[in-house]
Amino acid sequence: MLFYVGTTDAFNALAYGGRIIGVTFIAAALVETAATVAVCDYWGKRALRYSGAAVLLGVGTVMVTNLMFLITQIQGWEYTPFLLLWVALALWVGWSLWALTRQKVWQEIPHPKGIALSVVVSGVIGLASLAYSQMYIPYSTPVEIPFNVSFGDSTLNADGTVLHVPAHVEFRNSGSVRIYVVGTLWTVNGYPTTFTVKGTGANVWKSELWNDAETVRHVIYSPSQMLGTGRLADPGSWADPGDDYSSDFVVDVPLRSGLGRIEVVAQASFVRADRGKLGNNYGDSGETSWNTESENAEHIRSAPSWVARPEDDFYRYHSKIYHSSEMLNLTHSTDYATAWWILPTWHEGDLFAKGDTEPDLKVSISRDPEGEERLSDPEQEPYGMKTETRWTERTVDQLLKAAKK
Repeated sequence: MLFYVGTTDAFNALAYGGRIIGVTFIAAALVETAATVAVCDYWGKRALRYSGAAVLLGVGTVMVTNLMFLITQIQGWEYTPFLLLWVALALWVGWSLWALTRQKVWQEIPHPKGIALSVVVSGVIGLASLAYSQMYIPYSTPVEIPFNVSFGDSTLNADGTVLHVPAHVEFRNSGSVRIYVVGTLWTVNGYPTTFTVKGTGANVWKSELWNDAETVRHVIYSPSQMLGTGRLADPGSWADPGDDYSSDFVVDVPLRSGLGRIEVVAQASFVRADRGKLGNNYGDSGETSWNTESENAEHIRSAPSWVARPEDDFYRYHSKIYHSSEMLNLTHSTDYATAWWILPTWHEGDLFAKGDTEPDLKVSISRDPEGEERLSDPEQEPYGMKTETRWTERTVDQLLKAAKK
């Protein structure tokens, strides 16, 4: 197993430090193989002069490598069946050292203190390398993703009834760490601006102040209408340093519709590639809540209660997350990244127009592919998954004035 983990991480670990650990494990596996051969001689004819030293070195190597796996398992606070193996190996190492002590193997080893010191030093170096590659590097390297939304110069159609409003969403990787896209969404909404002398009730402006940290008492901005929505990148796409998923689109705003304000909202969620990798089938795992073969697109399934109401439509993608190294895959539970694109169905009291919707993106890491057993924020944090939201708005008068220049 050690050789398998070593070769896998030496060539496929997501971080450089993980590949160094992989090479170390390959060397350790070769030492243990030599020690296995030496056991036959040491408990047999003892034709080889230093077979005892080779056996002791092999046991010491097992002790150090097993300790690395055990510490990694404990650090993750997760149970996997391999935990029993690490505990069994720890007991075996204790028994082996006791047996070798009874055989007085130290008397046959030249410079026993030097060998013991070398085992201790190699163990300290191994544990330090483990901490550096698996913990420090993925947590200290910053991810730099410029993410902004803006309006361009709007124009009027020929008869002056429709305003063509260009928008730009910038999303690119300007850092040094590859990222995997879990989900992206942009939405353009139009809001009426109805003046009311009486003003909104206390229940309304208090709720707005609590949820949005701002309120405007004498203007009503509902019900809203969705003017356009889309994605910046396909689920499961990756962005290497320098890659750009920025997008430009044009939204048509009818001038006689009663809309007074236009808002662009963009969301992007991603995981760091040095902490985890999404499965190659993520982009093919799409599932909708409606019957795609029905003319009426009838609702046939509901999302978990933490995602949406039972009647709300959605489509989602999910993927198994592969840890940054095979060592972590063996010592940590299997988790899944899930992205939900929610298309709410209108209910009395909703702030969008009847028959319309207000798309939203929700992402999570869970223990199951269906996204039911969602992990807590502290449990999700090691993956470095981050969701960014940006928005900007203009009044229709501002956009119209710019179009007439």
